[in-house]
Amino acid sequence: MYGIFMECLVDLKDFGGNGSILVLLLISSIYLIVKESDIKKKLLFGIMPFVIVAGFLFPITKKLYVSEKLLGIEEAATYYRILWLIPMYVTIAYAFTKFISGIKSAVKKRVAVGVVAVVIAVTGSCVYSNEYVFKAENPYHIPQHVIDICDRISPLDGEERVRAAFPPELTYFVRQYNTDILLAYGRDYVDNGYYTGVKAVMSAEGMMKTDELLYYTRMDLDRYIIIPTDKEMDKDITQFNVRLVDTVDKYNIYEDILIGDNRELERDAFVAEKEKIYGIENE
Repeated sequence: MYGIFMECLVDLKDFGGNGSILVLLLISSIYLIVKESDIKKKLLFGIMPFVIVAGFLFPITKKLYVSEKLLGIEEAATYYRILWLIPMYVTIAYAFTKFISGIKSAVKKRVAVGVVAVVIAVTGSCVYSNEYVFKAENPYHIPQHVIDICDRISPLDGEERVRAAFPPELTYFVRQYNTDILLAYGRDYVDNGYYTGVKAVMSAEGMMKTDELLYYTRMDLDRYIIIPTDKEMDKDITQFNVRLVDTVDKYNIYEDILIGDNRELERDAFVAEKEKIYGIENE
């Protein structure tokens, strides 16, 4: 149980970024518990955040969440989404607004507004300093080449969803545009440095190892593989039942014929054959 608790605590810390937003939430909730007279608002903005965080850190909650028998949820990595239930920014905004509105002096009220603005500014980060923020190219506010790639590989009406392996820099945008495309790994793996074979091969510096890439993508049943055109590979990937579908901007779109023709391939088949086909030792 202690190990599960520590996992939950790490997830909470990762969710809180540099921690300042969690501190502001704590201060705001305590303030509203003490000062708010409306019982509904006190429960919603003051007490509920504590209840959700306490439940999130409770090991049994996570065990229930990831239990296939009880809830049918397979992916433990989504557990942090429970924290989305907290009305975090509304709570902070409401608490600061209530605090400022309670000040009688107009001069002190202006000073308080300035102090609050400075606190919020210095505890956050400038959104425009993020490398993934750029001038909008379309109504979706995501890179146009991502839309073009997704349109090229997305399933037709009535078809099953497809799995695709994208390079790390594109994982931030794909599912914002099309949820019918399942990723080999998501932005949380990129941001937090979590390990997965596909990401490790795709993000490695130098020449990409074709054998390892195909081993991991086939283990993951990824039908499409997106590779930057300037990324060198030690072997021609099209020699391994993979075809070049299209080139969009600076990315090549490859389709794994084995996965495309055999949607129900079992991962065990690749595990059993990996030394024979790829010469990769068991891990």
